[in-house]
Amino acid sequence: MSLVRNLSLLLVLVLVTEVLPVKAQIPIAAARDMAVGSVVTVRGVVTNGSELGSIRYLQDATGGIAVFPGTGSAGGFSPARSSEITVTGPLKLFNGLLEIDPVQSFTLHATNVPLPAPQITTPNALGETNESELVRIPGCTIAGAGGNFTSGTVNFSSGGQTGRIFLRSGHPLVGTPIPSGIVDLVGIVSQFSSANPPVGGYQLLLRTSADIVASNTITVMGEVAQQDISASGFALRWSTNLPGTARVRYGLTPAMTSLATALQSTTQHTVVLNGLLPARAYYAQAYAVAGTDTAWAPVGIYSTASPDPGQVRVYFNRPVDTSVALGPPAIDLGNALDDTIKAYMDRAQLSLEIAVFNTTSSMLVNAANDAHDRGVTVRWIAESSNSNSALSNLRPGIGLLYRTNSGGSGMHNKFVVVDADGGPAAHVLTGSANFTTAGLVQDANNLVVVRDMALARTYRMEFEEMWGGTGTQPNAAQSRFGPAKTNNTPHLFNVNGTMVQCWFSPTDGTTARISDALHTANASVEFALFAFTSSTLAEALVDVQAAGATVRGMMEEEDLNLNIFNTLLAGGVDVRPDGAPFSLHHKYAIVDRGLPASDPLVITGSHNWSFNAENINDENTLIIHSAEVADQFHQEWNARWTTAVTVPEREGTAGFRVWPNPTDGLLWLDGGNHPNAALRIFDLSGKLVHSTFWQGSGQALDLAGLSPGAYLLRMEAGERAHAVTVVKLP
Repeated sequence: MSLVRNLSLLLVLVLVTEVLPVKAQIPIAAARDMAVGSVVTVRGVVTNGSELGSIRYLQDATGGIAVFPGTGSAGGFSPARSSEITVTGPLKLFNGLLEIDPVQSFTLHATNVPLPAPQITTPNALGETNESELVRIPGCTIAGAGGNFTSGTVNFSSGGQTGRIFLRSGHPLVGTPIPSGIVDLVGIVSQFSSANPPVGGYQLLLRTSADIVASNTITVMGEVAQQDISASGFALRWSTNLPGTARVRYGLTPAMTSLATALQSTTQHTVVLNGLLPARAYYAQAYAVAGTDTAWAPVGIYSTASPDPGQVRVYFNRPVDTSVALGPPAIDLGNALDDTIKAYMDRAQLSLEIAVFNTTSSMLVNAANDAHDRGVTVRWIAESSNSNSALSNLRPGIGLLYRTNSGGSGMHNKFVVVDADGGPAAHVLTGSANFTTAGLVQDANNLVVVRDMALARTYRMEFEEMWGGTGTQPNAAQSRFGPAKTNNTPHLFNVNGTMVQCWFSPTDGTTARISDALHTANASVEFALFAFTSSTLAEALVDVQAAGATVRGMMEEEDLNLNIFNTLLAGGVDVRPDGAPFSLHHKYAIVDRGLPASDPLVITGSHNWSFNAENINDENTLIIHSAEVADQFHQEWNARWTTAVTVPEREGTAGFRVWPNPTDGLLWLDGGNHPNAALRIFDLSGKLVHSTFWQGSGQALDLAGLSPGAYLLRMEAGERAHAVTVVKLP
């Protein structure tokens, strides 16, 4: 659905907003006693940040309350933890949780204010009396110790009582180890109950790893880090709350029959694993011993490096701006993206694993057929909801599997693995392009080619989890897609000195990994995104901008998410609709391009910054730590940015045109004779913010007084109305 149609539907729903009387400031406890729908004004300290999404919890000396910036809220509501604010808005119940929604107004009074001391309590005492307040529960054990946190709920126990923790998608704890031993838990009491009326459903919202406080039992703190990766080994490093001696069980199978030790008693542990095979995935479990007490980390899977020098190459199918290059020029393949993919497929001598969302390219299907004819094992996975029209021409002996249980986009990968066991011939091809005319020729896309056997074998592991085994034909009984998969691949690779992270969705907590990468920015983030609905990642970009980096980027215009767009604008991010005639289909971000000392990196792959990509779809993401790759993506980005900045005009549904759009002030209109037509501008809540009459071609509207954001400009003549979206820049 287009942006204009989205806004038109919104305006039908909310053209009139009733303003309730604003009350004088009152204590939060008094506000909690008022009727739902009452407008209240409260002041308190914000006890969480963006790790819980856009919601904030506010606490004063009398109680706590949730504040949610829903539809119709004042823009820019994203206060940091430890901010003291005043908020005005109506009371609302959301699945039992009392909240202020929408935020009619808010005032920031101070930052870095001390947080309220958490109340000591028990699991059974979580309830209405401490809802939305900070609490601390001592002596807890968390279910699943030794594994990793996932989004959703996880149980914990203390003193024979049981409670539950809730982690949203993209939470910083997702994908990190669940600690062993006894810990204290600090968090915010919340409620989610689907009963009518709401009953129970109280849960603890942890914010960061600091909310898991180790007791006097030795406990592994944080993640186990893999470092110093070579073809013959690597080091594992981790910490514990108490001193202990370090050990690592490891092996090529989950039995992990080998043992490495470091006998010095310390809280900072390093164990080096030597004499390993190259380009192989090893199971390993780190642990530390203090007397009779042992702290176990989760079992991880770690890869050694390939024995042959690897390489990362990137290609684009749209013009690039080599005038801004700091190193080798980026490569624009134009209409030859499919030729390049075919050329790599033609190199295959052993195997081809292909997992692509949609394929209509006869050229690439014929390349697979040719490989099969010369004795290459070819296996292909696709998404059943698409036409995949070219796949009907695959050779009968080629294994083919469709994902048929998909919500969202389903099997959304776009990768090819060439000769995973072929040493220097092993390649991974990935990026954003589907094997269709739109994907290969029309829409702006990128192709990343990595020559590295370790990474190729890891992509094959992911492929075979979906495939259901190692055979030439799929095993439907063992096939796993989407949330049924597990986090069972290595994640860090040394590609001839270039560090590359690899994350698969929805099992690996990819949104949190993208957020972590964005937060490493010291100077700049540049992004180009097709689908952007993740509030977690929008808030990460706003955080980075607030910390002093320059954040700029483009979103695909046709299906622009207006809430995300306006959140970014309100947070000072320079974001533009892409303004191109075809889709901006990229899913990339560039961090600290041009600053080698700041670890420049690129985030790219098939993973849109969306709920479906994080929770439902089969996706892959690479985070490439390379100054050269970051510079080449910047050359592509700068060419797209020029188009987004200089959109000359945009046409409305009646043929009337506006320019420049986006604008930072004057908006010019053209479009012929429309007698007695009214011009009205509405914001996202449906509120009329400007009204005048059509005066004919060459008319100017001054938008300087409007806040940054997307608006709907409607030309209304009698019962007919025509609309165009306009964007006001900061």
